[in-house]
Amino acid sequence: MGEAKGHLVFFPYPLQGHINPMIQLSKRLSKKGLTVSLIIASNNHREPYTSDEYSITVHTIHDGFLPHEHPLTKAKDPLRFNDATTRSFRDFISRQMLSDNPPKALIYDPFMPFALDVAKDFGLYVVAYFTQPWLASLIYYHINEGTYDVPVDRHENPTLASFPAFPLLSQKDLPSFACEKGSYPLLYDLVVSQFSNLLRADCILCNTFDQLEPKVVKWMDEQWPVKNIGPLVPSKFLDNRLPEDKGYDLGDFKTEPDESVLKWLENKPAKSVVYVAFGTLVALDEKQMKEVAVAIRETGYKFLWSVRDSERSKLPSGFVEEALEKDCGLVAKWAPQLEVLAHESIGCFVTHCGWNSTLEALCLGVPLVGMPQWTDQPTNAKFIEDVWKIGVRVKTDEEGFVSKEEIERCVAEVMEGEKGKEMRKNVEKLKVLAREAISEGGSSDKNINEFAAIFT
Repeated sequence: MGEAKGHLVFFPYPLQGHINPMIQLSKRLSKKGLTVSLIIASNNHREPYTSDEYSITVHTIHDGFLPHEHPLTKAKDPLRFNDATTRSFRDFISRQMLSDNPPKALIYDPFMPFALDVAKDFGLYVVAYFTQPWLASLIYYHINEGTYDVPVDRHENPTLASFPAFPLLSQKDLPSFACEKGSYPLLYDLVVSQFSNLLRADCILCNTFDQLEPKVVKWMDEQWPVKNIGPLVPSKFLDNRLPEDKGYDLGDFKTEPDESVLKWLENKPAKSVVYVAFGTLVALDEKQMKEVAVAIRETGYKFLWSVRDSERSKLPSGFVEEALEKDCGLVAKWAPQLEVLAHESIGCFVTHCGWNSTLEALCLGVPLVGMPQWTDQPTNAKFIEDVWKIGVRVKTDEEGFVSKEEIERCVAEVMEGEKGKEMRKNVEKLKVLAREAISEGGSSDKNINEFAAIFT
């Protein structure tokens, strides 16, 4: 790799969906000769760890919470998180500035605008890195600017929302807190505050690619110095230019692929299995969980469902055992999602439409059944169904509940309907464009090279 030419500090918001894209960019920059310090704000201190494969050192700084407190507490008590993490971050940067290789830049998650202010105090070049797509972030921007006024009551006067370079959005297409004032105050503050000091950033990066959101990107180019650098999923599943990059890890976090899951998929016919996973944070209530279980069992397709330990008690009694006994499905505690989506037996992906899951499916050519829950997910689902046409979105009742009949209808449409064939063609086209963007000479590859050149 040669001698390190510059030192960059990466500071993701401490949730896995935000950390993973940061890790993936740090790997690519590390392979260009840059040294990376990746900081995780946590209530569990770990000694610094340096990756064997990359010039990346992972540091933890204190986030103000006690070891026994749940990781999501930070979102529920943002003042405590911001105050403690600001102090810890300032101390960390102070020490680094006195080192033999002081940092030249901070790449931070705009969910933590305080990081920009601290970095500017130390004279660092500051880069805002959006790990969610522009199609969601721009809605937050318009709310912050006051160019979109969140309705007082979602039922009183439901209207279509119009944003520059966007299709018209109904209320169900908007982020959860943008439908009704005061509905998710903490979430609202967290995502809208991203834009509170963004104009002070020297550069803006986003985990998307130009060809995926062309109209939005064109509008963005006229506002800010933006570089789209995605899709940042492990290289093995895209361009394979970093052959050792097979997952979202740096060596110490490695999770070996669950061979039992991949073995179960082995003898299944091509495009015959329905994969179901709702990410690391979404928790369906028991009624909805049972409805999903009955639906996927009654579709008649083989299914693989990744269900966290904390959620398994919500499944119908005997469901897991019956699926195994009849060999109609497998309920796994954890599934190696990239390996699963890359497997030829997978026919569709029932998902919450989180951005990382959406990008992974798109990069691996798997059509989607969307069951969005909150934040950017409803807007992602709108684009999946109506703009990119690579999937279908379930319809909910007024309470947000999805019936088993509706889930069955959507799965059947993707797996065997005429529309499903179109979705498959469309997702294959986007798969090609995604790979072109990140491969040598592609739009995202050029942006990463131009960015790296600033510090080398």
